[in-house]
Amino acid sequence: MTQVAFESERWRPDSYVQAGLISFCLFIAFFVNLWGVPLFDLDEGAFAEATREMLVSGNFAATYLDGEPRYDKPILSYWLQSLSVSAFGMHEFAFRLPSALAASLWLIASYRFVKQEWDEQSALFTVLIMANVAIVGVIGRAATADAWLNLFISLTMFDMWRYMRMPRLRTLLTTYTWLALGVLTKGPVAIAIPLMAGGLFFMTTRQHQQFWRAVLNPVGWLVFAAILGPWLIAVYQDQGWDFFTGFLLDHNINRFTQTREGHGGSLFYYFAVLPIIVLPFTGVLFTFLQRLRVFWSDALSRYLLLWFGVVFVLVSMSKTQLPHYLLYGLTGVFFIFARYRGTLFSGTWQLAFPLGFMALMFFLPDLVALAVDQTTRAYEVELLSRGDEVLNLNYRLLAALTFVAMVLLAFLLRASHGHRLIALSVLQTLFIFNVFINAVGELQQGPVKRAAELASQLGHDKVVAYGISMPSFSVYRQAVTPREAPDEADLIFTRADRLESLRRELRQDLNIIFREGGIVLVERQYESQ
Repeated sequence: MTQVAFESERWRPDSYVQAGLISFCLFIAFFVNLWGVPLFDLDEGAFAEATREMLVSGNFAATYLDGEPRYDKPILSYWLQSLSVSAFGMHEFAFRLPSALAASLWLIASYRFVKQEWDEQSALFTVLIMANVAIVGVIGRAATADAWLNLFISLTMFDMWRYMRMPRLRTLLTTYTWLALGVLTKGPVAIAIPLMAGGLFFMTTRQHQQFWRAVLNPVGWLVFAAILGPWLIAVYQDQGWDFFTGFLLDHNINRFTQTREGHGGSLFYYFAVLPIIVLPFTGVLFTFLQRLRVFWSDALSRYLLLWFGVVFVLVSMSKTQLPHYLLYGLTGVFFIFARYRGTLFSGTWQLAFPLGFMALMFFLPDLVALAVDQTTRAYEVELLSRGDEVLNLNYRLLAALTFVAMVLLAFLLRASHGHRLIALSVLQTLFIFNVFINAVGELQQGPVKRAAELASQLGHDKVVAYGISMPSFSVYRQAVTPREAPDEADLIFTRADRLESLRRELRQDLNIIFREGGIVLVERQYESQ
């Protein structure tokens, strides 16, 4: 590209101001209120409980969930959570801290890469964009493996580009290191994305030989094996071939070819999801899509576009689909947003998306009330019926104040379109992770946490889960809660819509000792002797 349209560079902060801005963005995006929300089920609860059982058992080779082997993910994220919990104690902050650190490292590495390849102002704008995309904050705060996988995929792609520009053995070996750590985090996807994206790019540049020399480098594969091999031996000694068949076949191949855990979609699912998950920069996305052909002429932009394209195609073809899967390819898109900000941040109309989102947040209590009238399942009715209690006047007031502040910034702030949109995005981020997420956490997970704490106080010998999968209950109870037949249980953890079937199965009266938000604790009533 011979000429690039940039927004005005009148605002050029010095290095200390930039460091302060980056630190502020990292803090509000990933660390503020990290401890203030209960663990979300299913994923956060499962990771946290598997980590808790790892620490209790002292078995760091393999993971178990409620006493059963867990084949979902490799080991690295559990090790990191174990370190954090050992240092800070067994609570939400400790479980989530590794992901917050991974997301922070991702932003810092992105800043460094963009600064090296383009310029300092683009690097700073990259951080301002990435830190205020809602899905980034969600993944960066979740006690799961996704933030680490995203980091390692990004580091791999960065060093692949550096190696292509200047082939050095050191750069190649660091690339293999990131690949191995990515596999150790979440499996073969950490190899598939960089290999396909890099291969396609090298094909466009007619550098096939250089690409294949890098891919087949024996020293690189020795580094890869040295990092991954010891754990593979350890998990085989603990779980045998069951881990490999369960992980590779069930949780990788079958996840791609079959719908898992109700997370189905369609070939066009991500076309609908993409504008939502890049909020508040949806308007920028639409402008970006109109100019794809222009960006293609620049080598680095083409590399970043192929990265995103590979991820988009792969996740669209998968039968198991979740919105955050797109994040593994969005890094390069955010880079292009920042690089061509003068062109892409093009008008006041783009401010309508964050303003529209905040208007939706204000009317959320009404939408929840409407949903109560539309559902008939006991669990959903009881869950959503707490909406008036949780989404109360305080919530409304904070949503209204945030909306008014955003309107004032949108139309009174004397700054470029890009800087105004960034200002609105900061307010959106603060609201989401200090108000909205608190409400959702209390609505969905608050009853689970309180039920677990009560169960722990009661001290029953045999507690089981019936017709429910919320492993955070085990985390907060500090004990394994197997999903077994309830006939021998002293205390049963279940949902409101499972009570009738539970009564039929046990053929006896039940004593409900806790019922809130569709979550139920039931004691068996034994006949007096």
